[in-house]
Amino acid sequence: MTTETNYLFVYGTLLTRAGGELGADMRTRLGQESASLGEATIPGRLFSLGTFPVMLEPAAASDTVHGEVLRLDDPESIFVWLDPYEGITPGHKRQGEYERVRRSVRLASGEELVAWVYLYVADPVDAPPIPSGRWQA
Repeated sequence: MTTETNYLFVYGTLLTRAGGELGADMRTRLGQESASLGEATIPGRLFSLGTFPVMLEPAAASDTVHGEVLRLDDPESIFVWLDPYEGITPGHKRQGEYERVRRSVRLASGEELVAWVYLYVADPVDAPPIPSGRWQA
């Protein structure tokens, strides 16, 4: 993987097709500062925390999360406001429930690229899994 990327994989409240109030301001701002490359998949497992999903590392080779890839206009400036929204404090690798990591994603066209993704690093406790890997936003 490269050390830097202008892409972000989203799978929940930040999806451009997502509705509802949760994440609406962030979704709008992200839409103004990025362009969607469309649907994509990433290895991982999706769990529901009620009003939003969380993604964990895959447990099996078949574990897949469906989402969308965004090309960020200026990742450095976007992460200044997006990381705190996701509970990440600069300089603290595991401060909070999420970690922003680079992972390989596959676009609907079959093209693979490296994108940032917010990975849930806390224990989902009794959160039900979403076997389809698709959040119904």
